Amino acid sequence: MTDRKRSSIGVVAAEVNSIEQREIMKGLIKRAQELGKKTVVFSNIYNPYEYDEALDLENSVYELIFSQELCGLILISESILNEKLREKIRSMLEQRQDIPVVIIGIYVPTLDFPNVRFINSSDEDDMEEITNHLLEKHGFTKIDILTGFEGNGASEDRVRGYRRALESHGVEFDPSRVHYGNFWTDSGEKLANAYIRGDLPMPEGVVCGNDYMAFGMLDTFLQYHVRVPEDITVAGYEFIHERVYHSPLLSTFQRGRQELGISSVDIVAALSEGKEPEPFKPPKGIWISGASCPCGTEQTQLHDELGLLRTQQQYNKWNVLGTMEQQLTLCGTLDELIKVLSAHQFNVRWVQNMFLCLFDNWYDTKADTPTEMMSCRSVMPWHLEKPAIRCTRYEFDSLYAFSPDNAVHYYLPLFFEKHLFGYFVLEYHNPDTYDDIFRNWMKSISIGLTFLCMKNDIRYLLQCQNLSDERDSLTGLYNQRGTIRALGAQLTDASKPIYAIAIRLDTPDQLFTPDTQDRKTALLQKISEVFRMVGLQDCVCGRIDVQTLLCAGIPVNSSEELVRVTEKLRAVLLHHTNICRSEGGDAIMIRQLVFDSDMSAEQCISEVNVMLEDATEAHILQQRQPHADKLFAVRNGVYALDECDTDNICRRYSFSSGYFRQIYKDFFGVSFHQDVIRARVFLAMYLLTTTVQSAASIAESCGYDECNYFLRQFQKVTGMTPGKFRRQVP
Repeated sequence: MTDRKRSSIGVVAAEVNSIEQREIMKGLIKRAQELGKKTVVFSNIYNPYEYDEALDLENSVYELIFSQELCGLILISESILNEKLREKIRSMLEQRQDIPVVIIGIYVPTLDFPNVRFINSSDEDDMEEITNHLLEKHGFTKIDILTGFEGNGASEDRVRGYRRALESHGVEFDPSRVHYGNFWTDSGEKLANAYIRGDLPMPEGVVCGNDYMAFGMLDTFLQYHVRVPEDITVAGYEFIHERVYHSPLLSTFQRGRQELGISSVDIVAALSEGKEPEPFKPPKGIWISGASCPCGTEQTQLHDELGLLRTQQQYNKWNVLGTMEQQLTLCGTLDELIKVLSAHQFNVRWVQNMFLCLFDNWYDTKADTPTEMMSCRSVMPWHLEKPAIRCTRYEFDSLYAFSPDNAVHYYLPLFFEKHLFGYFVLEYHNPDTYDDIFRNWMKSISIGLTFLCMKNDIRYLLQCQNLSDERDSLTGLYNQRGTIRALGAQLTDASKPIYAIAIRLDTPDQLFTPDTQDRKTALLQKISEVFRMVGLQDCVCGRIDVQTLLCAGIPVNSSEELVRVTEKLRAVLLHHTNICRSEGGDAIMIRQLVFDSDMSAEQCISEVNVMLEDATEAHILQQRQPHADKLFAVRNGVYALDECDTDNICRRYSFSSGYFRQIYKDFFGVSFHQDVIRARVFLAMYLLTTTVQSAASIAESCGYDECNYFLRQFQKVTGMTPGKFRRQVP
């Protein structure tokens, strides 16, 4: 591809709609439009500080920087919070040394490639400007500074600027007036409380290293009736557009973010044409007047802020109260989904066009990689009849063929779990970006596409497998409808109560990923196998909801016999599923029920759900008790026969022997010693049910050196000999 095709400037950012990036984008887009340059922006939408596997796929959007249509790249490096993502982008930039790259942010040695230029505003100069304002405008000399983490580069730069302003005005720098925080509101609260208590002398003014710390001070002063600015002046830094939520209105300082955007385009444009750009000078920021210093509020500035907030709140309300997500889940075809998006396009603030760009194999959830080609459809009502744009992901000019050259295109990833559908592309003709609420759009579209995939898979399943509508395809048991029918027939013919056992799988995984779902699926299948293993295959066995199974019509004559069958089932479950090691034994709830013959099947199902919900609530309360995590871990080790030594347990968790035994019995209602015996007997019950091993061999497998002692222990726990246990049905 020739240089003539290199017609777009690529912008790499993370969560590009946040306030700092928004300001940079305003200047960047405006300058690109003035120079006749096309702008394409690649950004994730979640951008967590800690690595999150469930969100990792969204970062594949940065692969678009490999497009040969780019004449240069601009990286807003400070927006990228996660270390793994930083390394991923660094590796990509290392491969793109054929085009100029401008990095907006602090100097990073590992990104200092020959084609890279760094630009940034000066925290030191900005903080000097803020301190000068308090010195010159208000005549203060007793000024404190609240900066960020001690030793942090940005924190120390701000202290140096503060000190430079003081000394240039003949005010001695006093290190005791420098206070370190963490760039969050609690730092401001802490310092404000120190002034209020008298731990520190109240200064005339405090310069805060960012707005959040200033907000913490203002909120605390308001609570304790300290007058701002009469008693103390508070100045912020960075102007994050949230000051209207605090009182009094914060006086703050806006960094030259728009100017940085302008400079970045000028540098890329010059270098892409083989010219040397003008020497870069850090841009100066501006003072934003408010009521937290004696200057007072500048009404025009406040009017503009409130106007933008009112507009955003209106769009937020439309999005939150809308029904788009529900409508998307009901779509049966891609055309229907696009029509739903079209009907709700007005919910995205001031956007000129939106494209749904999907890989050709977007619907194939088993595909390892997306196809080379993709189809892009505008979702705007006036474009619905236009044919899809066929292109590769790297052909940005294909979308510009239907857009003015001054448009900016934001490429945002559409994904669900580990499957990439494609991109949603927003088009603006003015220097603007989308709002936070747009995340809801992206989630809704991904959910809608996922539902379409599921419906496609379900149709395939029904075409290829002759399954009854009363059977659950995952477990082979009855589904809820089949269970109700079979149980209803059994109740009609019953002359005595019907005995049943209910099992609910409640694994602790809070994060839904393919791995956890695969584990849960395998676990449900193994649980369904256990019904056959213990001789309950002729009962009414069904999966009555996503993770609840019911076995009714158990051939016993009393509740005591039902208890024995339940214990046998529990023993086989624990060892056949190995759940103590994989999920934790408390992830399975097992309850016995007795249904009166005059009940309906629906009443029986309702009784199961009520009992299990009560059991779940009781379990949640138990989890909140002291040492719950440790005690559950110990019991899992006991029933997996991994840990039966009290001394080892006490050393690991720093318990005394007596205290451990007491809290264990209080927590589980059985002594540790008796629970160890029960765990060994459970293994014996499993082996007696599933193998033909002799009693002596089983005794050895369960950790007993003497077979007769094992026989006595087994009979004491179960009420029968191993031989009788093996012969009983079920």
